[in-house]
Amino acid sequence: YFHGRQLDSVMNYPIRNGIIDFVTYGSAEILYNVLVELYASYPRCVCDSLMNILGTHDTERILTVLGDNYRPDAPNDHLAVMRMTAQERDKAISRLKMASILQYTVYGIPSVFYGDEAGLEGYHDPFCRKPYPWGRENAELLEHYRKLGELRTIEKAFDRGSFRVLEHGAETIAFERCKDDSCVVVLANGGENNYRARLEGKWIDMLSYESFENVISVKPHTARIMKKI
Repeated sequence: YFHGRQLDSVMNYPIRNGIIDFVTYGSAEILYNVLVELYASYPRCVCDSLMNILGTHDTERILTVLGDNYRPDAPNDHLAVMRMTAQERDKAISRLKMASILQYTVYGIPSVFYGDEAGLEGYHDPFCRKPYPWGRENAELLEHYRKLGELRTIEKAFDRGSFRVLEHGAETIAFERCKDDSCVVVLANGGENNYRARLEGKWIDMLSYESFENVISVKPHTARIMKKI
């Protein structure tokens, strides 16, 4: 159905599931397998236009999914009022930052369900369809998404650039996006220990603006978007 007669793209649930497994459990092997299988199986033009989702009107809110108290099988009257504690919410936001970095930097186009960038919680329909929280957005998360959007705009590598996995371990993955003279490397660490990636030369983290030379340190449960300088 991707050969010009039926569909131009699809909602990218396989990569969504791979990202969730990775940021929640550190399962880099699952994410790696999904990324390379789809990229090898789909026509290149389809890979470039896949709808990279984390949440939709058909799923629970991604922030709720990434929380440690995720209980989708509870009765609806409980789900209607269930909220994360402040500590659970902070952990879920940290996971969402990492997940969104992957959503925005792998091949395809990030598709954000309104309110996910603002920190909305909610279980399955109808609880995932609350109105946008005007004036009550999570400012830290919103700024994070704005930065990701800016990077997507200014870096040619994200506009149909090539995709290549550089390395992966049990809990870490590194991949490269390149187009013409624009080349970006993404390093993600889903484990409990620091990840030290060896990249020759001088590099800058495009989100934190930290600079590194030859060896780049990635803290547990974080990701970096690196550009050579």
